[in-house]
Amino acid sequence: MRQEHHVGYEIKGLANLLRRKVLETAGEPEGDDFTEMQAKILGFLCHNQDQEVYQKDIEEAFYIRRSTASRLLKRLEADGFILRQSVSWDARLKRVTTTPKAEALHQEIMERIASVERTLTRDISQQELDQFLATVEKLKRNLM
Repeated sequence: MRQEHHVGYEIKGLANLLRRKVLETAGEPEGDDFTEMQAKILGFLCHNQDQEVYQKDIEEAFYIRRSTASRLLKRLEADGFILRQSVSWDARLKRVTTTPKAEALHQEIMERIASVERTLTRDISQQELDQFLATVEKLKRNLM
């Protein structure tokens, strides 16, 4: 069966394979209830520990509604991954920080990603990678 090659389909297929590979090597940190979005939020918080982060920052970073962010943060807090602490100048505002449990999980996830990245780029020269990344940047610009 002949199949046409469309760039968008190829990118989507590659993204699906990549996600599957990361999850395959991962195992679930907190059972089936731990979501990809929760992992992304933890990554964001771990990468921004040098800054004060509030729920609004998470809403803006991930383009999610306040209710969605609130639900995700409540779950992360209940599972012991984050703390929400009041700030002195506004009782309604709560700073979001990670716990050692979150930092340990984040480190594990970063190691998994590095391992998959090594597998992904095996047998590909630096020149080929540079060209691929340059092409991806052009594709993204074309869609903006």
